[in-house]
Amino acid sequence: MRALPVVVEPFAGETVRSLYRRLAERNAVPTGELWTVIRHARPRLPLRTTPELVPRLVEQLAGLPPGYFDGRSQDRLFVRCAHAKWRHTNCQTCAPLPAPVTMCRRCARGQTVETRTRSGAVCTRHRRWHHAGADDDLTGETEHLHAERCLTGTLWQRGVALGTGELELATELLILRHADEPREPDSGNRDERLRELYPKAVQLTALLTEPWAERFLANTRVGRMPVAALVEAAVTAVDTRSRHDLAAIRESFRSRDREALITLNRSVRLRHGRSPGLGELGARILGIAPRVSATFLRHADARRPPGQREHAPRSRAS
Repeated sequence: MRALPVVVEPFAGETVRSLYRRLAERNAVPTGELWTVIRHARPRLPLRTTPELVPRLVEQLAGLPPGYFDGRSQDRLFVRCAHAKWRHTNCQTCAPLPAPVTMCRRCARGQTVETRTRSGAVCTRHRRWHHAGADDDLTGETEHLHAERCLTGTLWQRGVALGTGELELATELLILRHADEPREPDSGNRDERLRELYPKAVQLTALLTEPWAERFLANTRVGRMPVAALVEAAVTAVDTRSRHDLAAIRESFRSRDREALITLNRSVRLRHGRSPGLGELGARILGIAPRVSATFLRHADARRPPGQREHAPRSRAS
C-alpha cells in the first residue's frame, strides 16, 4: 500500500495501534474508514479495527521500513533459552517485547502514545508517574525513581516487567497485610494502589526473585506452609522497612528434599505438611501459595526456540 500523504514521526518502541491512531488523526481520516481501506486489500480481516494484525501494512502507510514494528533488542525482556546456554538474555529470537505501556506525556510532547520499551510506570527524566495514562508529579518522591531503576535494571534482566504479573501480585500481598485496616473510599482503586505501593512492590518482587528465593520456592516437595512463611516474612520486612529483617530473611530460608529449615527468630526444621507457626497474614497467603510460587517463578521458565516449538510432539487426547 502507498504511504499516506502526511506521515508522523514514530516514537521509539511505539506500538502498531498507537501509530495507526496518530497517523489517521494526522491525515484527518477516521480510524474505522482507514481500516475499511485496509480490509479491501485484506478481505479476511475482521470488521473490528485491529491494526496490530497487519503491522507490515501499517509500516507501508506510515512510510516506515519493513520490520520496524519487530522491536529493538534492547527493549526485549530477558529470558532463558538455548541460544545463551539457558542463561537470561534478551535473545532476538526468543525474548518477547514487554506489554504496552503509556508513554510519559512530556516525552511524547503532549500526545497520547503507547510503547513497548524497557520502561515501567515512572519517567525518571521528568519525574512523572505515567502508568495507565496518568501524569502525576513525583518531585521529591525518590523511592519511586529508585524503584523504576530497579525494575528496568535488575528485574528486567531477570525477565520481570510491569505487565508480567509479579508486581501486581506483590501489590496484592502488601494490600493483604492491611486488609482489616480502615481505608479511604477510593483507596481500592488498582492504579492508585499501585502508585502508592510501587517502591515496596518492586522491592518485594526483587527479594522474592533472588536466586536463593527461587530455589526455595521451586522446591515443591516441602509443601505450601514454608512458602507461606517465607512470603509472610518478606512482605512484613518490606512493609516495615526493616533492613535487619531483610538481611536475615536471605539467610533464614533453606530447603532440601522434603525438609525446610527456617532460622528466622528461631530454628525450625519442617517436614512436608508441618506448620511453621504462621501469623494472620501467613494464613491468608497459605490459600494462594501455589499462585504465589508460580508467579514469582515465572521469570525462571525456559523458552524453546520457535522452530523447536513448531516441531514439538503433540500430546494425545485421553
